[in-house]
Amino acid sequence: MKCLRLQGSLLLLVLASLARPASAVTQAPPTHTASPAKRHHPTMQELEQQIAALRREVQTIKARENHSWMSRQREAQIKRIVASVLKSSARHAQEIRVEVTAGYNRGFFVRSPENNFRLNVRGYIQVGYIFGYSTVGNAQNINALGQPAGPPVVGDASEFNMRRARLIFSGHAFSPRFIYEVSGDFAGSTNTNGYLQMKTTYAGYRLMKGVLLRVGVLRVPFTYLSDYPVTGDDFGSFPLLSTPFNAERSLGLDVSGKFFADHLTYDVQVNNGSKASNVGTAIDNRLGYYLRVQYSGGGRVARFKNEGAIHPRHHLAWMIGAGLGYESQNSTTGAFPSPQTSLSLVGLSTPDGAGFYPKFSANGSLYRATGDAHLKFEGIDASATIFFQQYNDRPPAGSSTDNFVAAFGRRSLFEMAYYGELGYFLVPGKWQIVSRAGELFTESGDKQMFEYGLGLNWYIYGRAARLQTAMIYIPNAAALSSSSTNVVLNAQNLISMIQFQLRF
Repeated sequence: MKCLRLQGSLLLLVLASLARPASAVTQAPPTHTASPAKRHHPTMQELEQQIAALRREVQTIKARENHSWMSRQREAQIKRIVASVLKSSARHAQEIRVEVTAGYNRGFFVRSPENNFRLNVRGYIQVGYIFGYSTVGNAQNINALGQPAGPPVVGDASEFNMRRARLIFSGHAFSPRFIYEVSGDFAGSTNTNGYLQMKTTYAGYRLMKGVLLRVGVLRVPFTYLSDYPVTGDDFGSFPLLSTPFNAERSLGLDVSGKFFADHLTYDVQVNNGSKASNVGTAIDNRLGYYLRVQYSGGGRVARFKNEGAIHPRHHLAWMIGAGLGYESQNSTTGAFPSPQTSLSLVGLSTPDGAGFYPKFSANGSLYRATGDAHLKFEGIDASATIFFQQYNDRPPAGSSTDNFVAAFGRRSLFEMAYYGELGYFLVPGKWQIVSRAGELFTESGDKQMFEYGLGLNWYIYGRAARLQTAMIYIPNAAALSSSSTNVVLNAQNLISMIQFQLRF
C-alpha cells in the first residue's frame, strides 16, 4: 500500500514538472551528476516534501491562469456594457434634439425638427429722461455762409424719451447656410410717424468657412461703434464728437468672415453711401466702399461687442481695429439720375472763429480712416479711438455758387477727432463707473469741440436689464446729433440723463 502511494506521488511529481513554466525550469539551480557509486537515494520524507512543494506551485499556476481568464471575461463584459450605454445615450440625445423645436436661448426661437428652418426673435427697449442746460455765451448760431443766423440761445430742456423699441427677427431657411435678419424700430428720433422703421435687414449665404455674403440694409463697417449690436457703449448715447464719422446703415453688398477661432475678422462692403438705407430714396449714380479689420488677443473679437467687462477676466484681453472708407455723392439739383443728400458734413468750424456750421449736404468725395484699441482686465474696460476724414468739394455743374467754397474759400478740408473711455466695476457684475473725454477739430478752424462724460451703471440682471446714468459736458457743441440729446449747436451744453434698458 505504501508502495502504491509512493508511485502515485512520483506520478504527480512528473505531471507537476510538465506543468512548470520554462522559466522556472531554467531558473532551477544546476545539479551535478554524481557517480553511480555515490548516487543518493531520497528518503520517503524528502519525496513527500518535494511533492508538497510541487502541489503548492501547481496551485499558484492554476490561480494565475484563473485570474487571467477572469480579467479577459470582465474586460469583454465591460466593453459590451459601455457600448450599450453609449448607443442608448446617443439615441436619447437624438430624441431630445428632435423634440426641442422651440424655446429660449438669448432670445426666443422656433425651428423645424431637422433644423433646416429656424426663426429667432429678439428685442430691446430703452426709455429714459434727459435734462439739458445750454448757454451760448459770445458765440451765435451760424448759417451755411458763416453768418449769424439768430440771437443767442440760452435755456434748458427736459423730456422723457424712448430711444429704441426694437424687434429683431433672424435665423436661417432651407439650410443653415441661408441666413436672414429683419429688424425694425417703433421709437427713435427719426421715427415720427409712429410706424415700424426698418433697420438692419438682409439675406445672406455662408459660401465657405470665413466667407459670408449678405445683401440688404446693413451697418456700414467703418467705426468700432457700428459693431455694437444693441446700445453703443456703456454710456446712454454714442459720443457726439463721433457723429461726423458715423456712416450708420446703407443698402449694399457685404462680404465678411472670421479666422483663427474668431480672433481675426474682416468686413468689406459696397453700398449706396452714408445713411442711404431707405429703399427708393433719391440717389445719384455713385457708390461707397468700406472696409474694417479687427484682431484680438486673449479673447475672441465677439467678446468686445459687449460693452463692459461684466465678468471679470483674470488675464488681459485686447483688440485693435482699423477701418477705411471712400464715397462720392452729388447733391446738386442737376445730378443724374437724381440728387443724393444722405451724406451730411457736420462739426466743421468756421475759419474766422465765429463757431461751427450746421450740416452741409456733401457734393464731392469723402475719404475716411479710423483706428481703435481696446482692453479688458479684472473688471476694467478701456478703449481709445481716432478718426480722420478728407473732403474734396466739387462745384455744381453749370452753377457759379457753392456754399462750401463760399464758407471756407477752398475746395478741400480735413477733419479729425479722438476720444477715450474707461470703465471699472466697483462691484463685479453689478455697479460700474464710466468716464469719457475727447476732442473734435477742423483744419484751419479756430474752434474745437471738447466732450467730457461721467456715468454710473447698475446691471440689475446682467446686460438684459440695466440702469444707466450719465453727465455730459460740452463747452462748445459742434456735432449736433439730434433733439433726443438736447444739444444746442454753438452752445455750452450740460446734459444729464438716466436710461433703463430691457433686453430679451
